[in-house]
Amino acid sequence: MNVNDRNQIFIDGRYMGDSRGVRIVVCPPLKTNEVCLRAVPSAYSSLIKPDGVFRWYHALSKDGIHWRRVSGFTTPDPDDILGVLFGGQTVFTDPKAPGNERYKKFDGLKNRIQASSDGSDWRVLHENVFPAAACYPHGMDSQNVCFYDPILGEYTAYVRVNKVYECPAEKIPYFETIGRQRYGGPNRYSRRAIGRAVTKDLAHFPMPKVVLGPDERDPAFDGVKVMDFYTPQVVHYPLAQDAYFLFNCRYRSYEDWYLPDDMSIYPKTSAGIYNVGVEDMELDASRDGSSWQRYDRKPWIRLGKDGSFDSRTMYMTRGMHVHGDEIWLYYVGLDDPHTGNAEAQKRMIFSRVVLRRDGFTCVEADYDGGEFTTPPLQFKGEGLFLNVDTSAMGLARVELQDADGKPVPGFALADCDRIHAANVTSHRVTWRGDGDLSGLISNEVKVHFELQFGARLYAFRFGDQ
Repeated sequence: MNVNDRNQIFIDGRYMGDSRGVRIVVCPPLKTNEVCLRAVPSAYSSLIKPDGVFRWYHALSKDGIHWRRVSGFTTPDPDDILGVLFGGQTVFTDPKAPGNERYKKFDGLKNRIQASSDGSDWRVLHENVFPAAACYPHGMDSQNVCFYDPILGEYTAYVRVNKVYECPAEKIPYFETIGRQRYGGPNRYSRRAIGRAVTKDLAHFPMPKVVLGPDERDPAFDGVKVMDFYTPQVVHYPLAQDAYFLFNCRYRSYEDWYLPDDMSIYPKTSAGIYNVGVEDMELDASRDGSSWQRYDRKPWIRLGKDGSFDSRTMYMTRGMHVHGDEIWLYYVGLDDPHTGNAEAQKRMIFSRVVLRRDGFTCVEADYDGGEFTTPPLQFKGEGLFLNVDTSAMGLARVELQDADGKPVPGFALADCDRIHAANVTSHRVTWRGDGDLSGLISNEVKVHFELQFGARLYAFRFGDQ
């Protein structure tokens, strides 16, 4: 594999084929519990960084913590670093478009694409971009995502798909009306899943294919699945060679046959079923945007304590902001379940979480130590840099091997200067005080990592500095 000078992160076993005593660990972000904005107008939101052109913001910030509300036609101040839009539409910059169509707005519910030169004036560019069978009520409700994928060189959309299941006979009276209305039979019901569609032409998307949905390991009671995947917030991670992250809003659907709660306090839909539940966040990752790793399925961002602003519901904001060695992400939290209660929604709060650069996942070894070796790699650059955290006890060393697995003279494990008391995102590896790899650039090398006593490795990168 040619890694060139691109950053390599550990979201799967690509670099860990020959390993002992190591595993991939999911790293939750730090919840700041900051109240960045109160009474936000929508559970759905998107980050848009000021670029000197775009103007259609609902709020702007100079430090990512304190935000001010603005009108939809405000020119950001020169020192504004972040802006946010609220609503179910998603906006992206289209690098293939002419200047007057620089920004695109995708509205899944209305099934259309709009364009603007600066965000202040939108015109409809394409109607009915998805086949009718993909649209509401069978899917495309809530916030759907579309962006230009630089790896594929195509436009990619992640949208809500209502995946249909059959219920047991004793549940037919409950699902009968909605089953007949929407899904072709009295014994049918749906759960929200995530569909993906890719196209070179924004005017025409194919039918989305389900790429992630609840499976047999996820919650089910009395033969009925009670978990949904909601608002598919997928981002292409710009700091790695090839990685996508999905901030998966997991919706635990309430039904009156398994919850001890008094369900009479919650409303039913016109079809006589509940559309009530609580939501937290799971982290999933992919190399190709289609096959997803769900890891241990533990919550990545947990609900807050009872009575806190995010104690029942959270919706991830689309996008992320890299600030030095940190990544800032945002979400909207609510102290009420998903009920559609208008008064409760007035209490929605926009808040921030903080993550280490590349820190979504890491390789962690057993306390007694572990090791792994990459496949043969081609690289560019004069040094090897690690995003590593040893804390006080941890130790790390690196060996460079030839394609046959033999240590390269001068770069054996015994030659490597031990890495300890290090918590840095770009540590240059040295062997007997020398980190110059310029003599190996034309070679294929395997990289052998040794980790001990709690050391964590988040990423590695060849490069010049």
